[in-house]
Amino acid sequence: MFAIIDTETSGGKFNEERIIEIGILIFDGNDIIKTFQSLINPKKKVDYFVQRLTGIRDKDLKNCKSFGDYSSELIKLLNNKIIVGHNVSYDYRVLRNEFKKIGMYFEADTLCTIELSKKNFPDLESYKLKKICNHFKIELNNHHRAFDDAKATLELFKINREFEKIN
Repeated sequence: MFAIIDTETSGGKFNEERIIEIGILIFDGNDIIKTFQSLINPKKKVDYFVQRLTGIRDKDLKNCKSFGDYSSELIKLLNNKIIVGHNVSYDYRVLRNEFKKIGMYFEADTLCTIELSKKNFPDLESYKLKKICNHFKIELNNHHRAFDDAKATLELFKINREFEKIN
């Protein structure tokens, strides 16, 4: 079982970023069996650059629940899943940091669609999500929004799995 994940974060210093949006698709290898998406109040200001990039403003997060409010649901959703992401090390790091901040331990195996794509398609011009989606004609609406980026990442993951099955 896989948890295809994308996060948008507040920006800021390394390991001080906070999740402001999360999108997750639970994928059993054939079908999406569950989804989760939410804006999250980071309890800090969101960098101006991030606000411009994502369109998520501080005022949009003011009345949202914090990460801790979702932690039990997220642990249940993510437990015993392989975490898949485009540059998964970033999403996994900020996710683990969020759990750590509230005194919870989280660990999982990960798969990176950038690394898979570099291995399977070494001649691509770029491995940025938008460029690779254009190359494979994967629909990517609202780039830099967590759920839409996670949906595109799932499609890229499927392409990589199919390539590996054939080759």
